[in-house]
Amino acid sequence: MSSSLPFMSNFKSLRGPTTEQWQRVLSAIVILPPLLLFLIYASQRLFLLLICLLMWMSLREYFRLLACKHASVRGASLVYAAALALALTAYLGGIQWMPLTLSLSIVVLTINVMVTETPTVHPFPVLLHSLFGMLLIGWGLSHLVLLRGLEFGERYILLLCVIIWAGDAMAMYVGKGLGRHKMAPSMSPGKTWEGAVGGVMSCLLAAALGMHFLAPQLSLQQSLMFGLIVSCAAQTSDLGESMLKRYVGVKDSGTLIPGHGGILDRLDSLFLAAPLAFYTLNFLMTQSAP
Repeated sequence: MSSSLPFMSNFKSLRGPTTEQWQRVLSAIVILPPLLLFLIYASQRLFLLLICLLMWMSLREYFRLLACKHASVRGASLVYAAALALALTAYLGGIQWMPLTLSLSIVVLTINVMVTETPTVHPFPVLLHSLFGMLLIGWGLSHLVLLRGLEFGERYILLLCVIIWAGDAMAMYVGKGLGRHKMAPSMSPGKTWEGAVGGVMSCLLAAALGMHFLAPQLSLQQSLMFGLIVSCAAQTSDLGESMLKRYVGVKDSGTLIPGHGGILDRLDSLFLAAPLAFYTLNFLMTQSAP
């Protein structure tokens, strides 16, 4: 009897929702319905405007976080411009012009750091801060525009969100109930390997069910492959944003959404998952074509 007590103690956190958990639920109830309607029915141009707004808000939080660390940042306006240029390129030219826009952005940001260097601050970390913001946020979110531009793109966006939300929710609850082995305690003390496995399994289930309704042209094997790739990318992206917050020394990136933190906290999984979702779907649809 006593040997079961340590196991049962893992479920104490599940006996009653905390205030933060209630805030997360209520925020989701308020935000999700209009967001889903927008994803389904908005035109491509309106969707582009939404992505540009999310980019601006994300970069704003990103530079605020760096300011908390007193990290030197120069040319923030160029990072904003580069991110928006990537989104606009995705809308106007598709994937063909994205590498050129990315390469030019890197060149411009590098030159800006070189010509504005000061004797007291080494230019290399300044360049890294600029490139990380542009690549993580600008390059990542611009692929949502590419994904939306595909035939049935609104379905793929919805499917991506469902998979990520399902994995995130299950990873949190499994981690709280069964988590014993820390995944990366220095970056995210609350994340466990048990939670990660629960998140992957939930993503696979969501992908299998979601593909049946939203992308029936893909097989079950392809659906599971898509779910696995999105799950791994989303959890890695989440850890990357956690690494940034631990580097700065804050728990949340902001207070915009009660129970969820800032906009970075809500979009963190998409930064790496969106590009891989787009390229994986492109590959799978090519393989499925007659």
